[in-house]
Amino acid sequence: MLTRVKNIILTELSEYKWVLILFPFFSSISIVAQTNFVIIHKIDIVNNHNTKDYILFHELDFKAGDTISIENLSSRMQSNERRIKSIGLFNHATINIKNWNTDINSCDIEISVIENWFIYPYIIFELADRNFNVWRREFNYSLKRVNFGIAGNHINLTGNKDKLKLKVQGGYVRKLEAYYDYPYIWGNWGIAGNLLYAENRELAYITQHNKPLFFKQEDNNKVQFLYKCSAAVSQRISPYMNQSFRLEFNKYQTDAEVAKLNPDYLGHGKSSINFFYLDYSLKYDHTEYPLYPLKGYRFELNARKEGLGIFKDVNNAWISLNIEQHFRLTQNLILSARIKFKTNFQPDPVPYILSNAIGYKNDFLTGYQLYVMDGKHFMLTKHALRYRIFDKNLNTPSFLPRQFSMLNVQLFSRINLDAGYSFGVPHDRENLLNNSIQLGYGMGFDLILFNNFIASADLGITRQGEAGLFFSGGFNF
Repeated sequence: MLTRVKNIILTELSEYKWVLILFPFFSSISIVAQTNFVIIHKIDIVNNHNTKDYILFHELDFKAGDTISIENLSSRMQSNERRIKSIGLFNHATINIKNWNTDINSCDIEISVIENWFIYPYIIFELADRNFNVWRREFNYSLKRVNFGIAGNHINLTGNKDKLKLKVQGGYVRKLEAYYDYPYIWGNWGIAGNLLYAENRELAYITQHNKPLFFKQEDNNKVQFLYKCSAAVSQRISPYMNQSFRLEFNKYQTDAEVAKLNPDYLGHGKSSINFFYLDYSLKYDHTEYPLYPLKGYRFELNARKEGLGIFKDVNNAWISLNIEQHFRLTQNLILSARIKFKTNFQPDPVPYILSNAIGYKNDFLTGYQLYVMDGKHFMLTKHALRYRIFDKNLNTPSFLPRQFSMLNVQLFSRINLDAGYSFGVPHDRENLLNNSIQLGYGMGFDLILFNNFIASADLGITRQGEAGLFFSGGFNF
């Protein structure tokens, strides 16, 4: 376009000598225009044998027709490569620039992927405790506290990034579960559903000295039954942001003895409760390699109303906010910071089963993996200085399926410093870690395989000087 304008002007002004002055000016505009940006003409995806093209397009922060600064082109492609790798569907991904046309400043993008293995049938042999460290330290590797059964996960059932999970489990906790998630059923909207039945022969009915105490009958009869079913809708607002709404029904039934031991377990001395809850989640993730962030930031807002007036057993509401920032100090050195708040709006005491705070799921302090800190409110900060020791793509033997033709291996070391504070549970004199700031620190290592599995080992030390070696791991399902 600029070249055409320049020719018209030169024709119109050809009779004037000062055109020689204007010519360099327009020439420089053309040169600058050709070298400062590039237009994405089209995007091709190759080797995605099962995954639909649009699944990858949803992960990209650019599309055909976009203009990208040449200065940022390389880093932009690398960032998008890592986003594709971290969604769990691909063992490897590369983005290449092809067919660069300098006359019109355009190019094509080719995305080449190696798909991961999607089907994971497995024999269940898992711990009933909160983590491996509790099972190891508190119960001396007791096989009585192990779940067993069969299960299957398909993380890309129809090629639309839809997940199907089925589980038949016996042992310490008997469970039947089915889960399905279709993220793009209509445009950027998706649906999900879950059914769960579980029965326990033992349950944690109260917390003393910041450790759960367990109840079970001498005849080993079941002491708790749990029924859950849920339906959810989600929206992918942008490559970085999505939101979801979930409605879930819960039914808890316990042995009558549990209510005698702790009347607050289900609240008001009840041995059975029913309630619906409505949950809203908003997530924004602008990190490089979200599976294990190396740069960028993300936040998650979560709000829940437990008890919708249909049943009178539960009336509770809370909101939480999680914020993370990751700074790449050098090519291999990353500083990460995370802070999370949760506050409960119910002025009256809530049932014990709804008072989980620090020590559950991912909300733990380094060194405190054996402990829990219950509360209606809590604050948690986690800091880590991470160093990438190793990051290689290794070729595997040719007889393996194509999904395993390349093994990506990453190894990171970590130095951790965490702090947390929980409060809001009455009559809590026996749990000395509550209602005071707790500090945990230590070092650890993280191993990442196939851009899908993370295994961690940590040496953690508490504020009280107690030290321990802790292990964790899991797939990016």
